[in-house]
Amino acid sequence: MTSHSLGTLLRMNNITEEYMEFLQGLGMNSSQVCRVSDEYLCGEEGFRRSEEIINLLKKYDLSPNSLFTTYNNGIIDPKNRAENLVSICRQMNWAKRYGIQYILCHVGELPENDEECCSGFVASLKQLAAFAAENQQYFLFETGSIPLESLLKIFTEVNHPHLGYNFDPANVMYYNLPDSPDKMLDELAPWIKAVHCKDGVRPAPGQQFGKETVLGEGETRFAELITKLLNSGFDGPFIIEREIPIGPEQRRDISNAVQLLKSLGV
Repeated sequence: MTSHSLGTLLRMNNITEEYMEFLQGLGMNSSQVCRVSDEYLCGEEGFRRSEEIINLLKKYDLSPNSLFTTYNNGIIDPKNRAENLVSICRQMNWAKRYGIQYILCHVGELPENDEECCSGFVASLKQLAAFAAENQQYFLFETGSIPLESLLKIFTEVNHPHLGYNFDPANVMYYNLPDSPDKMLDELAPWIKAVHCKDGVRPAPGQQFGKETVLGEGETRFAELITKLLNSGFDGPFIIEREIPIGPEQRRDISNAVQLLKSLGV
């Protein structure tokens, strides 16, 4: 049986010996790190802090295979684009040092009827994909507010094997995208390189955003999605994301998520 990469999203300041022991005991074998700020990127002290974290993850066989980049406001808006592109590249180089292959990113809001902004965004993606290729990495969109039709256009226009998609079915619900998670999975399959294992429901009447739920209890039809992914030969990382504070409830939900994923063949 294939051993899939299974981990959870870890903020750098939450990586403690006790918590890593708990995650290893659940049967996890990898991780995704986020919030790699200047505290870890700058100078000898940043290098020391980074080494401590990575060595702790290695100790519990939870070495990271993916990084969720940290910055404000995405890379679509020209006001933030240049600064954030530099920040992303710095984090990509940090990730390269530790053999981290998948780089994830919330790219921001795609404006309507602004061709100049969109063309600049596509040009930036081409450069990020090229940078990722040089680092033997993949640069991945996180599922956000950009609808399927626009995503297909962007991926086709950029046309680079190191640009991909991180599929987060709960975010399809949260942002109330017009297509179902199942259709997005089918249409975006050539670009899906990683998965956030998260569930959710669409917004209630009068609400702008939906809500996250316990894995398997939302509207994504999560089990069917994972079965379809596995049957397609998907071999990227499965990363559990439960966006509530670390504590008994979060630990219980992560434990149940691991059991669900293992029962599906992950």
